[in-house]
Amino acid sequence: MEFQYLEINYESMVDWKLSTDCLRCNKSFFGQERRDCVLIKSEHGHFFARLLHLFQVTVGTQTHALAYVKQYNRPPGTLRRKDKDLGLYHLQSRANWYEIVSLESVVRGALLVPDSDNPEECLVADTVDGDMFLRMKSLIF
Repeated sequence: MEFQYLEINYESMVDWKLSTDCLRCNKSFFGQERRDCVLIKSEHGHFFARLLHLFQVTVGTQTHALAYVKQYNRPPGTLRRKDKDLGLYHLQSRANWYEIVSLESVVRGALLVPDSDNPEECLVADTVDGDMFLRMKSLIF
């Protein structure tokens, strides 16, 4: 079963209260495509991803909520000097960086701002709220 709306509850690092992100993954949201981004915790650390499909699979008596995502990671090599000086978190995606993840691994929603010169690159908007700012400071980036 496929779905287009997801609520993620997470504990805010600002005041330790429960917060909720309302995320959408819809090819026609008020006439425009909308595929929100998320921060995901995996066994290898954290990464950012764009939600492409949200679905639920039942195997026997167990139901699993999953997402098909396009993964974004830090570009290989050293951090660009201008990104470091400005405190920017630069991300890059590649054509084959797709995977299926459990929705239980989604930490919270994220705002990724696309690079107008290169559609495969973006910046993390860590100033969207205090929680994201603190999370980005705590992640090894």
